[in-house]
Amino acid sequence: MPPASTIGGSVDVREANSYDFVRFCAASAVLFSHHFDLAGFGEPRVPGFGEDFGEVAVEVFFCLSGFLICRSLQKQPPWSRFVAARLLRVFPTLALVLVVSSAATFIWYRNAAHLNAHVLYVIDNLLMFARGVTFTIPGVFANAADPDVNNPIWTLPYELWCYVLLASAFAFGARRSLVLVVAAAIVLMLCWTFNERIDIDFGPLEDFEVFRLGSYFISGAVLAAVWPSIGRYAIALGFAGLIASVAARNLLPIDTPLTSLSLATCVIGLGSSGAMAWFGKGGDASYGMYVFAWPIQQFALLLIASFWLSLAVAFVVATAIGYACWHGYERRLMEVSRRLGRSVSAPA
Repeated sequence: MPPASTIGGSVDVREANSYDFVRFCAASAVLFSHHFDLAGFGEPRVPGFGEDFGEVAVEVFFCLSGFLICRSLQKQPPWSRFVAARLLRVFPTLALVLVVSSAATFIWYRNAAHLNAHVLYVIDNLLMFARGVTFTIPGVFANAADPDVNNPIWTLPYELWCYVLLASAFAFGARRSLVLVVAAAIVLMLCWTFNERIDIDFGPLEDFEVFRLGSYFISGAVLAAVWPSIGRYAIALGFAGLIASVAARNLLPIDTPLTSLSLATCVIGLGSSGAMAWFGKGGDASYGMYVFAWPIQQFALLLIASFWLSLAVAFVVATAIGYACWHGYERRLMEVSRRLGRSVSAPA
């Protein structure tokens, strides 16, 4: 997902902003928070925010994703390029972590009695976007505080369907897209606020998470839609969003549109700063870190008695794998999607 510049210009210059650093911090916060859960402790909450580090980090991911995907769609890329970019960004690393974690746990637990379950774990989770997530394999991590093989991947179907929702708004033309994005934001946020009175079936997706994560994603998209007009005030808006976000969490008894819009403004505004732009020169390890961290942490806690040492080891290994995925094939696949878009859109 190519980052946007600080004031609404090109979205192809990674060095123009600190969004790679924001993603890395969010992935690290998820790992940090989940390590407590995997060790049997309560996940620590962000001071003054009322949510644990993992929850806030996922919301940050969705805000930034909505913004960057919308900025990409505003450039009116060929649909072949957009679809290829999204699929090549999500599925190769997902397939890799599913195969590796299934094989590693099969060998570690000598789980030949449940070979079929290991195979189905991979297949079912590659189809999670339509069928839901399979979290456990019989005989694997049975004595752990949480027996899930890879819990964080539950957010991926929500993000993919958010891509579909946003792309659908642009299918009616760039001029109508702003109206449709704002309309979608209003509907999602109102449904999130009054969720207890709404019972809608979204197949394998939970309605509350559809509204919650969808609200953060579409909030980022709303900011992208108006970014050409407000981007020059990005840093000031970021600080204002930070203050409003903390206030909303502490003063409002329920979630409201202010909750997601303020966090999105904070993340996108402050992330547009070039202060940590140098960090992006190393690439984007966040996705690989996010999907590999949980199984790595499960094994780290099995092998290392010290909580903090196991956390440090898991962080180093997950970070190394994240960068290995990026430099090994992820960035090349993104270039493949760009070439595919150019070839399909070229005149016969």
